[in-house]
Amino acid sequence: MIWVNGHRMPADAPHLSALDRGFTLADGVFETMRVYDGRVFRLDAHIRRLRGAASALGIPLPTDIADVVTHAVVEANASGLREASVRLTVSRGVGSPGLAPPSSPEPTIVVAIAPPPAFSPEIYANGITVHVVSGRRNERAMTAGLKTIAFTDSVAALAGARAAGADDAIFLDTEGHVSEATSSNVFISAAAGATVLVTPPLSCGALPGITRAAVIELASVLGLDVEMRPIEYDEFLASSEVFLTSSLRAIAPAVRIDGRSVGDGKPGSLTRRAMEAYAALVSRECGG
Repeated sequence: MIWVNGHRMPADAPHLSALDRGFTLADGVFETMRVYDGRVFRLDAHIRRLRGAASALGIPLPTDIADVVTHAVVEANASGLREASVRLTVSRGVGSPGLAPPSSPEPTIVVAIAPPPAFSPEIYANGITVHVVSGRRNERAMTAGLKTIAFTDSVAALAGARAAGADDAIFLDTEGHVSEATSSNVFISAAAGATVLVTPPLSCGALPGITRAAVIELASVLGLDVEMRPIEYDEFLASSEVFLTSSLRAIAPAVRIDGRSVGDGKPGSLTRRAMEAYAALVSRECGG
């Protein structure tokens, strides 16, 4: 189900101008959200992040953009789609050829709602494998920390990880610290029996994930401390537990890094506690 600038469109209809800067220059931002039992999990947080990224790029947003998403979700609910993924994409809109932004941009706003990805239960029961790719997240880039639609690095990294027999890719930053996965944030437990979760700071080029923030909130409930600090590659390899966080996949344990087992090669106790706490949080906030 697709809406373009507030208008419902057939899924197989043309939606965008060939001169839209999102298409020609990846000049735009986006959010991916999860709907549970008819409600978007932390819509306000997603919209705040979108507004921050759009403001940094000088892309104007309508004041009612949250309502645009809500109305689309209500319509999807009425069609029976109460468990869904929502992709909100905002480009700078149609522009003349060339890099220079138009002086008065009219952004293109697309809401696409679909059934959520069908992740295998094996991901959560037995974990995934990750591969540290050779490419780097540039923490000094002008768009560092912004969720832009320029995701080619992640596409290439995931293809490289799959070619190496892994499920997902991990980026290091230009200093060699762990940054993030292709579309997920990273958490580790450095040692067995520890009560501290470590996650890379945003200064390492990581996106300010909504699920990441939720896990940081939940840590105090679980009696855990959270350290936001650089993680060296060797420390990452020696972690006793690793998990990835994202809106659609939620919390996914990682049990192998570049062919080496994480801990005993099974999802660890801290990871399972975080998974259970996150599921309970979603249930409280969305009634799922």
